Amino acid sequence: MIRILFSDLDGTLVEEDSSWRMLHRFLGTDHLAAKALERFSRGEMDYEEFVKHDVNLWPKGLPRSFFQYVFSKVIIRQGAKSLFKQLKELGVLTVIVTSGLNVLAERVCKELGADECISNEMVFDDKGFFTGAVRVNVDPSKKASVLENVCKKYSISMSEVAAIGDTIYDKSMFQVAGLSILYAKQGIPLEAYGAQYVVSTLKEALRLLIDFIKKEKGVK
Repeated sequence: MIRILFSDLDGTLVEEDSSWRMLHRFLGTDHLAAKALERFSRGEMDYEEFVKHDVNLWPKGLPRSFFQYVFSKVIIRQGAKSLFKQLKELGVLTVIVTSGLNVLAERVCKELGADECISNEMVFDDKGFFTGAVRVNVDPSKKASVLENVCKKYSISMSEVAAIGDTIYDKSMFQVAGLSILYAKQGIPLEAYGAQYVVSTLKEALRLLIDFIKKEKGVK
């Protein structure tokens, strides 16, 4: 029985592939960030180092409202609201797990009515100004540990977990979830990501989840 859905954010629930890259584009630092991304992809720096490098490219002292304005332009993907609404009606918990930034994640979490949202946290001072630090709560290659911690909190077994994501960084979620769904824009081989199913829309994902839940309940 599926009791909880864990969903990636960037590229899955929203049309923007990366909140980090979006902010870099807005600030004009994307060319510098791209070089660090190449180094990270080659394993020349760990995720904490990569985050520190990225954050150091952004000016300190910008108000939270600035970042809220940037991320207000992000479009929630068609079918996301229906996905969360209908799962909630079926008693399924919904949790957003993203290595993206909390300013966007919290907005989407509120709009979709998610039960929880775990993301990487931009740190603001008491007056609401960016301190130049980001607290890492989600390492993209270690999302499975986040799932396990949340499931312990709700006394849910991993066999009762569904997970959906769109990149190789969601593979650790797919490996531990009872039901794993790859949201793919192109024909990506399932075996490369470790997912059981592939969908091209969130409407398909909802249909798959509902069919799976009904089958488990013995409902035709």
